[in-house]
Amino acid sequence: MLEAYIAEVKERCARCGVDPMVIPILQKVTAEELEEIRMEYKETLEVVSFFMNKFLSKSEGIPLMVTVTDTKGTFIEYIGDKSLEKTVVQATGLQKGIRFTEDKAGVSSVLAAIELEEPVQLLGTDHYHQFLHSAACYSAPLHVNGTLKGTISMMTFMDYAHPMILTSLETVVDSIQRELDLRERNRYLDHMNQMVLEQSTIGYIVIDKSGKIVTTNPKARALLPGLGQEVHFLQDIESFEEIRDQIEHGQSINDYEIVICDSQTSICLVDCFPFLEGSLLQLYDITEYKQTEAYIQDAEKLTILGQLAAGVAHEIKNPLTSIKGFIQMIQEKRYHESFTPILLQEIERINQITNEFLTLSRPTVLSKDWYAIHTLFAEIDVLLSSLALPKNVEFVKNFDDVPLIYCDGNQLKQVFINLFKNCVEAVGHNGIITVSVQVSSQETIVIRFEDDGQGFPDHILTKVGQPFVTTKKGGNGLGLMVSKRIVESTHEGNLCIYNNRGSGSAVVELVFPY
Repeated sequence: MLEAYIAEVKERCARCGVDPMVIPILQKVTAEELEEIRMEYKETLEVVSFFMNKFLSKSEGIPLMVTVTDTKGTFIEYIGDKSLEKTVVQATGLQKGIRFTEDKAGVSSVLAAIELEEPVQLLGTDHYHQFLHSAACYSAPLHVNGTLKGTISMMTFMDYAHPMILTSLETVVDSIQRELDLRERNRYLDHMNQMVLEQSTIGYIVIDKSGKIVTTNPKARALLPGLGQEVHFLQDIESFEEIRDQIEHGQSINDYEIVICDSQTSICLVDCFPFLEGSLLQLYDITEYKQTEAYIQDAEKLTILGQLAAGVAHEIKNPLTSIKGFIQMIQEKRYHESFTPILLQEIERINQITNEFLTLSRPTVLSKDWYAIHTLFAEIDVLLSSLALPKNVEFVKNFDDVPLIYCDGNQLKQVFINLFKNCVEAVGHNGIITVSVQVSSQETIVIRFEDDGQGFPDHILTKVGQPFVTTKKGGNGLGLMVSKRIVESTHEGNLCIYNNRGSGSAVVELVFPY
């Protein structure tokens, strides 16, 4: 292929009247054009210079000149032997900015490598012009990510010509191409990573070992105003105070919930991934999720309040009847001092019932303290009895003495009411619901709700606790979902539902640490 190419070029040059005995004056680009080309090839020239200088340093004694061109044959750099530079380069006018064209340069290894896109060697008389008959030229095309970028060539005297020069050139050019390909891929990946970080809905903070903030993305800066401006160290961010030691000691953290108080309060889950030089922090903004969860919780409360109405009306009616009777007796002047304690007792009973309603209807705001389980049940006893009343359900309590637990009392009462309501709906008239409280292990207590209903179908049991998974007509499954979230996420407990093998009835177990 190369021989045919050489013959065709020599024939065309002869037809065009190119004189092989005359040293041609090559076309040259302007200084501005050359500067633009060199800027475009800046990284390429840096890499070529590094590898070629390394190669030339190990080829002492062989006069070699290395040249670099673009895809149009423009001579943009040369490196190498001074003897060649003084003789061939200066004598022929080979300087930066000249452009190899067939009508001027004749047969050129540079143009051959560009046109054939393969390594070539031209030895002595292979050249068209006689002044190059004493030169051996080797050129290899340079590709970056599969695209022709230009050529890298070596020139020497015929006395030093050797096939190994072309082999060496191919090897060095291959190394240069791999380096440039790697840089291009890394640049692409950096660009993609930067774009992902810029557009991500997750906040990213990179810190070094000293806790200094190295870099952040827009989402992190939106969640923590002042980040990167006034705030330069992790210890300056109050929200990270509780986990700062873990981060600074290079510990991994998963799903740690923090509250960021600024112009508006945000709630985030924090993950920490340590690496050799520091740590990467990820901030997941779950503010809307928490608001939605609270909304669902409050909606579930309102649903329960509606279902409690009939039972509570009955509970309030009894003391009201007693109060009415005593007031009538007072009007008839049959008043007795013993009436006063009874009236106060009945009024206090009404007050207790209405207080429980108020507690249930308050907005969901997390407030933890140490509570006794039997006390929480005592405070909602009237409401549970009201739920059981329409079906005349028997409520059996098996409460052992158990330690206090650290919890949000109001939220757990809502869980108990949700689960008790589900039990009432699962049993028939005159059914039985048993609630047990006992120590499960040295670190946990278990609260068990058991009814004598039919239990859950197998296809429902595996999905129970998910939204809109329910056996109730018109139900939405949100009550159990909210209960599960309160138990497991807010209180680090566990909610387990299964069918009792003996009777087929449903059992719900709540396990809490103490």
